[in-house]
Amino acid sequence: MKHTHGEGVLFLALLTGIVACADPTSRTVGLNVSSNVQSAPTPSSNDDERAALTKVARLTAIALDNEPARQRLKRDMRSAPFREHKLELAPYLRSADGKALLARMVSLSGSSESELFRTISAIRPLEFYMPVAKHRETWTGSADVLVASQLDESEPVVAFDKNGSQVALSLSVAPEAPTLSIVPIETRFDKPMSALQSRNVRDQNGAAIGTLEISRPGSSNMMACDELCSGGGGSSGGTVSTIPPGLYLEFSRILDMKEPWTRGDPEIEVHIQGPTTTAAPTYGEDLSCSGEHAYDYRKVFDQNTGFWEGRVLLYSPEEVAAYASKFNQGFHVLFWEDDNTACTLKLDSNTLVEILKSTALATSTVALKVLPGASVPVIAGVFLGTFFANAGSALLTNDDFVGAAVDQASAGYYYPGNTHVIMDGTTLNGRATIVYHQ
Repeated sequence: MKHTHGEGVLFLALLTGIVACADPTSRTVGLNVSSNVQSAPTPSSNDDERAALTKVARLTAIALDNEPARQRLKRDMRSAPFREHKLELAPYLRSADGKALLARMVSLSGSSESELFRTISAIRPLEFYMPVAKHRETWTGSADVLVASQLDESEPVVAFDKNGSQVALSLSVAPEAPTLSIVPIETRFDKPMSALQSRNVRDQNGAAIGTLEISRPGSSNMMACDELCSGGGGSSGGTVSTIPPGLYLEFSRILDMKEPWTRGDPEIEVHIQGPTTTAAPTYGEDLSCSGEHAYDYRKVFDQNTGFWEGRVLLYSPEEVAAYASKFNQGFHVLFWEDDNTACTLKLDSNTLVEILKSTALATSTVALKVLPGASVPVIAGVFLGTFFANAGSALLTNDDFVGAAVDQASAGYYYPGNTHVIMDGTTLNGRATIVYHQ
């Protein structure tokens, strides 16, 4: 593995001028692709929304003080075609499968079905599942289950037992008791996992919910060489493996994935961000996105733990060439935990700029530059973008910034086999291997 070298000498000289050109207005960042559109809640304040969510969570917990109701819910979750077997709460309660749970909730509330749905409609769309893998893979329907709720990630968890009594839970450490979670939607419910390419595992031979995993070897982490490569698995015996050209992520180690236990698996995405027009060379917009629900199949990967290894395309040679034809500086490679619509960021642009500025001042660079044909094609670049903010996202939590890929030599680190570190401001939050295959 070739090691990249820092080239950030010019960066500090340009930093002041770039920041001075900041655009004070709000604009849109992200790929404008429609997916899992969330309707706006109707309450007059977040306090009203929070109170409604607490009411729904308590009713759900009490309604599950019933063996048939628990067993039916467990079976329905096990049938949900998503990795963590999530259910979209409101549609589930309206469905034939959810009618039994709905009837118990209505009866216990002392109100009507329409009134219960009015309460639910006062909350942003919700998903309902067992986020902790250990719980999901061992709970067989016992009555000790808790129901937790949380409107925003930084807020305390509000949880109830089968008697409707509130239970204190830590935000940072998952409880021992099996716990169901009702939280705002992060899942693409319009993109279920394929029944032909997935299998349920660790489900106690069908007695527990389990976890749905991709069963086709290599499809989640590594490009299939029978489709995209030729030759052997390496450069042995005179046969050289051929990898389609492009900028690739081949390893990722993230220390803080910015996802509390109530939200289950993280939704890690890697975004290429930089200018789109020479008329605004310091404005950063999304140029590419790689992640679980990327719109280009070559850019699909799914990182669910602190470690990921494989090969996923970040930026195609065509995209690299188009960028280089307009700009001679680098671009940002940013890691995100995306809490909202896949490959579309909801962020406070001012906060992001300040974070990247602190990284740039500490390391002299916060960008990559690709030089196809060079002996070391990926080098440290010079760029600091003033990012467009996402308008109309006040009802959604900000996506969580994990960090920027920084040439590890420039940052003063050295991890053998890796090329970059992941910096969250001035804090080391991981390491990565990012290479350009010619």
